[in-house]
Amino acid sequence: MSVTTVRAVARAFAVLRAFTPGQPDLPLADIARLAGLDKATTRRLLLTLIEEGLVRQHPLSQRYALTLNMLSIAAAVPTGGLREESRPVMEELARHCGVTVFLSVADPPGALCLERVHGSDPVHVRWWGVGQHMPWNRGAAPRLLLACMPPGQARLALDRAQSAAPLPGLDIKGLLAGLPAILRQGWAVASDDVAVGLSAIAVPLRDAGGTVLGALSVGGLSHLVLGSGRSPGVRERLLSASAEISRHLHERFTV
Repeated sequence: MSVTTVRAVARAFAVLRAFTPGQPDLPLADIARLAGLDKATTRRLLLTLIEEGLVRQHPLSQRYALTLNMLSIAAAVPTGGLREESRPVMEELARHCGVTVFLSVADPPGALCLERVHGSDPVHVRWWGVGQHMPWNRGAAPRLLLACMPPGQARLALDRAQSAAPLPGLDIKGLLAGLPAILRQGWAVASDDVAVGLSAIAVPLRDAGGTVLGALSVGGLSHLVLGSGRSPGVRERLLSASAEISRHLHERFTV
């Protein structure tokens, strides 16, 4: 901890980070363990967060959870217009393809989901939610974003992710070897690595100068994404949607 760090603030954030989509409500003992604090300190911090309206405690179970006020804070995070301009196009893409559409950006330790829109298919891809990371070696979007990085940066991103939290089944050499082909063809495909029976296709989102801003991807049951006669059409719609979002961004920020 640096000399400029306010310890109480750092500890409060450690408490907030204990909550995850997989563990949205927790007892005091688990929060203290995950935050690396003793129970007394954790309880004091939770009481303060409750007073600030960021945490609530269930009166019966006594478990703690974040409040909807956290969403108001998250909504203030600037995305350079990317999320706002992408959402209508993603909704249209989801209607046409029937599967789930994702918007993501490179953000250690993987691809960060900025937006998600479900299609008409009854099986929705729900485990990559807004604000969640997908590891570099899972799914089409993380691989695409890696491929769009300079080789040295991609290797560094993988090394750092592996050092922070080892990724099961990560073959850094093999993953890096496949990136040039993704970059040449302009899209990435993945099957059965997030879950058996699911596939995804991802394409880059670029600004007017060609800089990659993020990835636009679709994911769903493999026969709906990569089935006979489906893959080329889904890919072309993805590329068209990506171009439309880029055009909207250019028009929005061009005086």
